[in-house]
Amino acid sequence: MSRAGLPVVLIHGALRSRAGLLPTALALRRRGFDARPFGYATRRATLEQHGERLADFVAEWQRARGDERWPVLGVMTHSMGGLVARAYLASARAGAQSEAQRVVMLAPPNQGAFVAAQMHGWRPFHWMYGRAADELQPGRVAALAEPPDSASVLLIAGGRPSGERGYVAQIPGNNDGLVAVEETRLRSRPQLDPVLIASAHSWLQWRPDVIRRAAAFLRDE
Repeated sequence: MSRAGLPVVLIHGALRSRAGLLPTALALRRRGFDARPFGYATRRATLEQHGERLADFVAEWQRARGDERWPVLGVMTHSMGGLVARAYLASARAGAQSEAQRVVMLAPPNQGAFVAAQMHGWRPFHWMYGRAADELQPGRVAALAEPPDSASVLLIAGGRPSGERGYVAQIPGNNDGLVAVEETRLRSRPQLDPVLIASAHSWLQWRPDVIRRAAAFLRDE
């Protein structure tokens, strides 16, 4: 690996863009990481197609750094970005690009999103979210491969500190207004508990305390 610092790819959520993760990338760069946001068209294409584009992004990044296979790739995701990361990590190209991965998932709908399921029959929801309206459905996400054994994962969920009710009463259990704490869990790793941060969904990606915790995990501290 070159001396440019640990590579960390940042992946945004639905209806967002890479621009929203630039503050997070800058904060990680100040901590010595080579952090770069990856952008994808959330309203078009499948999770697997987004994952393939991410593999292209990583390949170009490695060529620019003069690297081949990285010992470790850092990944930090927000919301649907966690599903894109899962699709990427399930591919053979991901295994060829890095030996191990350290993955920080912020409010990932790892079991699909209750909100998406409730709104699936509402046409304006499909108009707004495009293909993502289908990709966020619980049944669809259940068919998606979970992170491989090579990936160490930190789950961070937003919600109310009391843990009884979330920001939106219609979403079962504690939640950040869009994703329930329980929805962030990985079925293949039932022992992995999400870290609860008192925050609404959109703000998690910019919170200094979240970035500090993520940076420590990415360094394996």
